[in-house]
Amino acid sequence: MIKSEHFVVIINTAIRYCKWLIIALLVLICCSGIRVVDNSEVGIILRMGRLVGDTREEQIHGPGLMLAFPYVIDEVIKVPVGKVQEVEITTHANTADPSATAIENTGYLITGDENILHVNATLKYRITDPVQYALYHSAPTDTIQGVVSSVMTGCATSTGVDGLLTDQKDAFAQDVIDQAQTILDKLELGVSIIGLEFQSITPPNALRDQFNQVNAAYVEKETKIQEANQYREKVVPDAKAEADKLVSDASIAQSQRLTVAKDKTAEFNGLYEEFQRNRDVVRERVFREKVTAILNKMGGKLVLPEGGTPKIFLP
Repeated sequence: MIKSEHFVVIINTAIRYCKWLIIALLVLICCSGIRVVDNSEVGIILRMGRLVGDTREEQIHGPGLMLAFPYVIDEVIKVPVGKVQEVEITTHANTADPSATAIENTGYLITGDENILHVNATLKYRITDPVQYALYHSAPTDTIQGVVSSVMTGCATSTGVDGLLTDQKDAFAQDVIDQAQTILDKLELGVSIIGLEFQSITPPNALRDQFNQVNAAYVEKETKIQEANQYREKVVPDAKAEADKLVSDASIAQSQRLTVAKDKTAEFNGLYEEFQRNRDVVRERVFREKVTAILNKMGGKLVLPEGGTPKIFLP
């Protein structure tokens, strides 16, 4: 009899605790519909698996406290629209043993000039449509990686290996971004690509030394071209200034000589006209003037004695 009473007490106690447990579970279920959406997130609600709301404004809930039905009825999905998402593009990277030389065992790109490169990149994007991103695709990250990897393969075929290793990386990245974004928009993935950063673009290990030599030669060529351009920018203006000065000096000398020639011509013409009128007098005068001028330069003297022969005295 005592045992039966103990059993009844145990049953009653268990029932009492079960009631409280059920009440606590019911409270937890009721509170499960209360969610907090962070500042970098938005929330969407699936009620019995169906999206709640007829328009995007009704379907997307901004940051703050969000009320929904309990978890068994509503499912709240938070989408990080305010954060920059990243996905690694390693399909063309050398994921095998770095010391391996077998190209077929690694991922790679074939360039437009039929060379092989290993490319490891990071794609950055933002979620622009959380409904499309969260509901329309089961694995959006895998889709993005596949699209970008495929586009990268196609873009590499129109670019030379030297450009990808040196000065055409940015143009190649922008080409990949533009084409990949077009495809992602058609797929209605709800994302916008921000950038594509190359972590490494390297030749195969078996050909790395040869590629490094080519790259070094390219850098040296560009350096020589830059030095030549700097030399040209310095020498050409100086040469032009010197040429302008020579032309100017020649023009001045020409003008001066022409003036002297014109004066001498005018003097000769005047003397010739006078000579035509009185030849003996002019001849004697010119002779004396020239001889006097010559003696003055020589430092000598001309003496004309009366009725005698002229005499010249030199120092």
